[in-house]
Amino acid sequence: MRKRKANAQTLNNFSRASHPGLVILSHEKLRRLEPQLFPQGIYKFLRYIPTLRKRWDWWLLRIEEHLNNGDSRAAVVVYLEPLIVAAYTDELDCVALLEFPDEFVEEYKLTAGSRLLTVNLYRRREKGLAPDLVPGERDHKRYGNFIPYIAEFLSDDNERIAARKTEISEEEWQRAEQMGREALRKCDGATRDGSPLLADEPAE
Repeated sequence: MRKRKANAQTLNNFSRASHPGLVILSHEKLRRLEPQLFPQGIYKFLRYIPTLRKRWDWWLLRIEEHLNNGDSRAAVVVYLEPLIVAAYTDELDCVALLEFPDEFVEEYKLTAGSRLLTVNLYRRREKGLAPDLVPGERDHKRYGNFIPYIAEFLSDDNERIAARKTEISEEEWQRAEQMGREALRKCDGATRDGSPLLADEPAE
């Protein structure tokens, strides 16, 4: 595991999250969500293909820096079959619905209303508003999309995750759950893939 660090190589260091995740990536958990990043025998042949090695290293570093530097907020389980998590952002004052493997329900002992931690990065609104997001009345109007990573599914840094969750206000937890259930009612089954490489892709 890499140590937490303030500066990032793949992110904009001029923009700082008010509540950075400071969460350390677990490669084992990442492998479960993104097996294509760890194809069989990749360590053996990557040294012969520098361009592939560079891209692989970049993605691992990007995901590490996302969890470390991104904005950490409330996330709530809103459905169990399939497993759907509502990840909240205060920047747009809305949630994104993320779908994960059903086996996570038993593995993480989840129930409807279970509280998780999302770590978000953002895309500027000049590029448009993601069609599956409905900004709320507290929208800061700076961003048009966000990339939510659920920390528990990508990290074993349990103490840090638990500590950050205690800092989140009860009002934010309730807002995340309320918005999540409302979004679920309207989404007609359309959710985002919760895997790191696809979490920014709007639900269809």
